[in-house]
Amino acid sequence: MIALPFEVLMYLFLALMGNLLLIFIMHVLMPRKVLEIYFKEPHFSQTEITMFTGFPFAYMRTAMFMRALGFPSSGKRRGVEDAYKLAPVWYCKASRYIVISLLITLSLLILFAGIPGLYMTLFE
Repeated sequence: MIALPFEVLMYLFLALMGNLLLIFIMHVLMPRKVLEIYFKEPHFSQTEITMFTGFPFAYMRTAMFMRALGFPSSGKRRGVEDAYKLAPVWYCKASRYIVISLLITLSLLILFAGIPGLYMTLFE
C-alpha cells in the first residue's frame, strides 16, 4: 500500500528535476538584450544585481525574468512589463509553460510530501 505514494513522490521529484533542467537551458538561451536593459538599476538594487549575477542565484534571476516574459503583467512592480518585446515569441511561450509546470509540480510535491496523513486517506 505504501508503494503508490512513494511512486507519486518519485515522479513529482523527477518532474521537478526536469523543470530545473529546462530552467538551466532557458538560462543559456536568455536574450542578452533583456538582461542588458532590465537587469540594472532602477529595476534591481545594486545588492540584487550583485547577488543574482553568480551561481546559484543567476538561475533564480532567469526564473524571475521567465515569469516576467511569460506573464508581462507580473513584471509591473519592477517596471519590466515591456521586457517581452525584446524576447522572441517562442521564448516567451516556453517561459509561460515552464513556469506553470514548475508551479504545479512544486505545489503537488509539497502537498504530497507535507501531509503525512494524506497517504492513508488517499491510498487505502
